[in-house]
Amino acid sequence: MKRGTHIKHVLEFWVLFGINGVMLWFFRGYFYLVIAVAMLLLFLYAMISVHVVKKHVTISVQMPGTTLPKGTKFFVKITIRNQCFLPLVKGKLSLRVGNDFIGEPQELDLILPVNGKGEDSTLLPLSSSYVGKVVVCAERFELEDMLGLHSVVLPLSLEEHIYILPEGMMEEELDLNAYQAGMAEAEESKLKGNDFSDVSEVREYIPGDAMKNIHWKLSAKKDVLMVKERLRMSTGKLLMVVALDVEKPEQLDQTVERVYGLGCQLIRRQVPVTIFWWSGRNNEICQASAESEYEWQEAIIQLFSHGAGNGYVLQHFQRLQPGSGCLLINNEGIFVVEG
Repeated sequence: MKRGTHIKHVLEFWVLFGINGVMLWFFRGYFYLVIAVAMLLLFLYAMISVHVVKKHVTISVQMPGTTLPKGTKFFVKITIRNQCFLPLVKGKLSLRVGNDFIGEPQELDLILPVNGKGEDSTLLPLSSSYVGKVVVCAERFELEDMLGLHSVVLPLSLEEHIYILPEGMMEEELDLNAYQAGMAEAEESKLKGNDFSDVSEVREYIPGDAMKNIHWKLSAKKDVLMVKERLRMSTGKLLMVVALDVEKPEQLDQTVERVYGLGCQLIRRQVPVTIFWWSGRNNEICQASAESEYEWQEAIIQLFSHGAGNGYVLQHFQRLQPGSGCLLINNEGIFVVEG
């Protein structure tokens, strides 16, 4: 459909009207007179109805939630509400649909009925084989009269999205003992000693605590192992730098899967994580921290929201965190980068 009057259909209508007029003149019958009057009324209705309906019609787009696992089929609910009694044969809803983390959304046109006084809902089936942010943007709704003679456009600016999350599984467990030990030694070297001026609290021993942090004198008095928590030990987050290649969707998807799975693995070990990535949308380095699985999921959602970019993220990280080591994750795998 093209906006405005459909010249071809209008010409066809008036040709039929002219033929009916010739038949009326030739046969002098009331039947052809009734047809002529009906055609004129229909023409007036067609030209007026779309403008009236335009003032009373609304569109809504509804996602089934905020997040879904990758590969899940879901339905987007599109509802048309017409508050006037005049019906139209159809309307064309212009959408942009796709995963804007992986690439640009594609244009999609839906032909939908516009009934009088009520609402009609249509379910649009979607799924994504890649992680990211699936968006559905409604940009315009073109209303066409019942004779196909005239149409008007209702501008829209609706956008809904849903985040497609990774599966969170890793093919192999990553041995981080050496890396974490190095972090702990570097942290300990910055502390003044083993006195209580460097200790924030003393608590009971939890399996996994370092033996060097056990307070032996207090443990002997209480008959239970007690552990000293130093003031700066809580700052020892694991730094993760993610290099994403937006030109290769499959590898980009695999990299995010690797990142998400590693983060889940670390947080289950009670290792806080700070992730750095390059935002293609903002053209800058971004970061997010997480100490729980919920916070880690929110960090990945931030990654999807900012968009992937091919910036030199490691170089920017080293300027932002001079002297800090990190885990570099890219298409090739996971690598330890020393500070």
